[in-house]
Amino acid sequence: MAESEQLDMRRRIFWAGVKEFAEKGYDGATVRDICREAGGANVNAVNYYYGGKKQLYREILKTMLGEGQKEMSDSASWASGAGAPQERLKGFVRAYCRMLYARGGVAAMFSRIFAREMVSPSDFLDEMTAAYLRPQSLALLAFTRELLEALNPDAAGASRELVQNCAAFMIGVMTYYAYNWEAYSRIFPEHPGMQASWEGMAEQAHVFILGGLSSMGQAK
Repeated sequence: MAESEQLDMRRRIFWAGVKEFAEKGYDGATVRDICREAGGANVNAVNYYYGGKKQLYREILKTMLGEGQKEMSDSASWASGAGAPQERLKGFVRAYCRMLYARGGVAAMFSRIFAREMVSPSDFLDEMTAAYLRPQSLALLAFTRELLEALNPDAAGASRELVQNCAAFMIGVMTYYAYNWEAYSRIFPEHPGMQASWEGMAEQAHVFILGGLSSMGQAK
């Protein structure tokens, strides 16, 4: 098989794995189903290109979280300290919503895999947390503290718990549609979908989050 054909087969197996793991979870997805989704690849292809189903799943997690980290890093003016925190918040919200929604079905599949990982962690979660989730979370906490103190003079020295909760509230606002879309789209079938409407939602989320953070100086 030519090198270009091998690369194409590797790519097809990867995306077939994404689809199968998103729809069925790690335990429900089989190598046979992945190969069928990849266009009828030989059942040995997953082992040949990735070392087996488990390592394919690990590669998908690494790619999913690594690409998310890169996308946020490419928009890292929010964490740079340059400019007013309020304006940097707008850039952060837009970048985060773009990551979640702008890529349509691909982003939706990644969100499903992540949600499944949170409910039923794989053997790789500790590794992924150390490599991706913890550094991202610490950067977000530092930014959240800066925002709180800029918006609330009384928030200087805010407890770690308050800062962590505020960061969680921010992420919750932006991820609501990603993790509730199956129900939401059935309740409101007229909604055009997040790929078509994420930019307006990001603008509104920014205003909502800014308003909430501006009031947090009153919290204990």
